[in-house]
Amino acid sequence: MSGPVEISRRGAALWARIDRTDAANACGSTVMAGLESWLARAGEPGVRVLVLTGTGRHFCAGADMVEGAALLGDQPALRAYLDRGRRLVRAVRDSPVPTIAAVNGVAFGGGLELLLACDLAIAADTARIGDRHIAAAQVPGWGSSVMLPRAIGPAAARRLLLTGETWTGLEAMAHGLVSACVPAETLPERVTALAEHLASLDPAAVARMLRVARPVIDEAAWDREWQTLTEHLASQE
Repeated sequence: MSGPVEISRRGAALWARIDRTDAANACGSTVMAGLESWLARAGEPGVRVLVLTGTGRHFCAGADMVEGAALLGDQPALRAYLDRGRRLVRAVRDSPVPTIAAVNGVAFGGGLELLLACDLAIAADTARIGDRHIAAAQVPGWGSSVMLPRAIGPAAARRLLLTGETWTGLEAMAHGLVSACVPAETLPERVTALAEHLASLDPAAVARMLRVARPVIDEAAWDREWQTLTEHLASQE
């Protein structure tokens, strides 16, 4: 499938590749629609793994700030736009099959949140990963403040959230943010091998393992993050 998200079947894995290199693979409405279509196909016969990656130097640089800024004068429309991304991230996390983030490059903001929503993440050694909301005078709304402490611990999460610093793929692996860091040129084959391994396992056992392996989401924290974002946006109107 062509467009801002290329969807392709590779054996038992269904890949989605964000392809908006002119916009740093930002997650705007068209990308959200493409990723929603990708997720909707998780139930197709024979699909046992979902893989998310990007084109070029970016995995996903976050929500499309240009599209969001154009909605600043219409708060309900802006909230609906951002809530669509929030629901997308939750849908990735709730996928009925395992999800892998193949982090080929920059993953900031919403890109980090998509990474966090995946069950496994492998980063290229050229990747740069961080929350970065604070650097844009924003706060997260797609779950970063909820998922990041569960992934790397509260102290390291506060460091990323409050400073806006970024990590290399190796640093992200050292902190447990990704499960592996590999040379960029080997990323596709390493992720393919991982996807094939997951697909070879008993699907019923995998489905039940996902239920116990995925961290339980604190719904109150998720709601607090969204309330904080909407208050912040209203103050910027």
